[in-house]
Amino acid sequence: MAADPALRRVRFPCDELAEQLAAFAERWPAATADAAGRAFVAPDGVASLRPPAVAPRPSPGERVRLYADRLVPPHGVELVLLLRAGAMALGCWVDGELVAHKALRKYVVRGHGHAQPTHLKTRGKSRYGARLRLQNWRRLLGETNARLHELWRDHGPPSRLFRSAPVRVWADLLAADPAPPFAADDACLERLPLHVHRPDHAELLRVRGWLEHGELVLGAGAAG
Repeated sequence: MAADPALRRVRFPCDELAEQLAAFAERWPAATADAAGRAFVAPDGVASLRPPAVAPRPSPGERVRLYADRLVPPHGVELVLLLRAGAMALGCWVDGELVAHKALRKYVVRGHGHAQPTHLKTRGKSRYGARLRLQNWRRLLGETNARLHELWRDHGPPSRLFRSAPVRVWADLLAADPAPPFAADDACLERLPLHVHRPDHAELLRVRGWLEHGELVLGAGAAG
């Protein structure tokens, strides 16, 4: 779908959130958070403000002024985990500073582009290379969880872990040996609400950059 040319979008860093909230609340004091708790929307729908994902999550229906009053700067340990068949990127930020990162790749994709674990669940075992691909997949999952345990040990449990992984891949990680240092319903887990490309260090930094920026959207009726 093409972008609406009547909309004006302004991205802003997390350290400008308080200023952006004050200006938005001044103009639209009755604005409330949407049902997903991701953005504040003006009553007439002509404007919205999405706080950076690293900021505290608004409660659905929360007034923008109440949110601004309780706002505190992001702090503590935050992780970003990107996982796909054959690739992983993991980063640890403490008080907004990147202190540890790791990217891994393993050969787990078959000649036609299908990941071996998915292929086995749909068509059965292939004759050639299947054992190697499965070993590499298990090794990637085990190394990912081992690295997570190291971060838990070195920096303590994170306040938030932003993660992106297909459903089957995430299930495999939870069932891997060693197991991850969190439960499937851990309160720190947050799914990334954006499309993620093949995990590597550059993609990890791109995703983190998105997490650290909010967005103000102004319709034609909000001009002036």
